[in-house]
Amino acid sequence: MEEAMEQMMTDLGASDSTSKRPIFCEKCGKERDQVLVKHPFKDTKWWAPVVCECVEREMAEDKRRQEAYYKKRKIERALKNSSSLEDIKSMTFENYKARPGTERAVEEVKDAVRNFEERGKLGIFIFGETGNGKSHITSAGGNELIAKGYSVIFLTEKDLLSRFASTKNFNNNESFHEIMDACIKTDLLIWDDFLSSQKLTNEEKDWIFQIINGRERANRPIWATSNLTPQEFEDDRTAYKLDDKGRTWWRLIGNMNPIYNRATNYRKAKAMARALGMTVEEYESKGLMV
Repeated sequence: MEEAMEQMMTDLGASDSTSKRPIFCEKCGKERDQVLVKHPFKDTKWWAPVVCECVEREMAEDKRRQEAYYKKRKIERALKNSSSLEDIKSMTFENYKARPGTERAVEEVKDAVRNFEERGKLGIFIFGETGNGKSHITSAGGNELIAKGYSVIFLTEKDLLSRFASTKNFNNNESFHEIMDACIKTDLLIWDDFLSSQKLTNEEKDWIFQIINGRERANRPIWATSNLTPQEFEDDRTAYKLDDKGRTWWRLIGNMNPIYNRATNYRKAKAMARALGMTVEEYESKGLMV
């Protein structure tokens, strides 16, 4: 037994304290550090090589990828029908058509991607006219984070609220707690068309509060887009749409960098440019938007 143990230690690169020999990493070729350890059967010590830094880094990265994979799978199972997921997957910064007025929103999202860990719960609230690229910008950032191994959920407000309501159906495949848990635990929640509902029920307001409060406590961000105008954004009545004290709104905005996306409605510009027989760029440069 003792001979077998000593042979195993020798095979692993260990040597007695009087005959230390250099051990090199088979992966990177660098000499491995060694530490003195007590012999399992004798009152002596042996030099034992420690794991090389390159192997430690590789193991840590494998573990992170595996954890991210299982985390993503769990969230995808809970929200397997994310809003317009196929359309969202195709949205990148590379195929985004930059337009005047979108510069701040694009840079803010790119900064949030670069410094995702450091920003913690600091999110983004991009508001402005419908069809001016808000969803594409946030989706592009979300896709970059997915590529880095983070879990991201994309939801429109309408889809989110209808999904919660559907859990009351006995035959529904998703439970309320599965959806709420996924919304709170995903690394990033992208909430499209925030406050697009004309009138929220008290129950819907409570669902929204639970998500916002839960993510704040978990130190996780929300990126929201909204068609609010600057006047509506400043109006206290907007805050009271979520509760009569305004606590939900200010809890959300307090953890966000608000960005007014000044770009105009691209769909409208495109349609009008076609009608006038010119390019969108020509149409917008001539100031023909009405």
